[in-house]
Amino acid sequence: MRDMGDHDPDAKHDERGGADAIDRDRVEYDPNPDNRGLWLSMAIGALGLLMIVQSVALDLVASQFWNAVLVGAALLSIGAYNSSRRSKAEFGSAGLAVFAAVIGLWLVVGPFLIGPEGGLFAAANEIGAWNDVIVGLLAIGLGTYSAAKTRDRRRDADARETATFDRRGH
Repeated sequence: MRDMGDHDPDAKHDERGGADAIDRDRVEYDPNPDNRGLWLSMAIGALGLLMIVQSVALDLVASQFWNAVLVGAALLSIGAYNSSRRSKAEFGSAGLAVFAAVIGLWLVVGPFLIGPEGGLFAAANEIGAWNDVIVGLLAIGLGTYSAAKTRDRRRDADARETATFDRRGH
């Protein structure tokens, strides 16, 4: 907490804040100073990249190919967004982490539902189907853990200090 002794009373300041406040009157808000959770977000993004690489590297039927591309792009986007936020010492999005877990659930059940004939691993490439299941389980675990930790860290964070320091004590 800042007090009047931390500031030069003769220094130029904005009196009460507003659009013309100067940097000396601003209080930094740093809710995630250690960039915690960054590796979780990067791992989710890596799972998305793996799905996209799988779609190109393996001989997949059209439904399996587009499923892998779209799901991979979604996981990669979620991971990149949360990594960007966490690298700026902010919290990641718990909602997007939950969405990554839901996507993981789809990856686990998807191979059993899609494909040219429908049914159990109906896709033409069983390696791709098993990869979907494994990546899906990892996405469920990482997404759920990331969402829970983000929620806990948000709850435990210090309340945001006022954005502008008023030197007159008001």
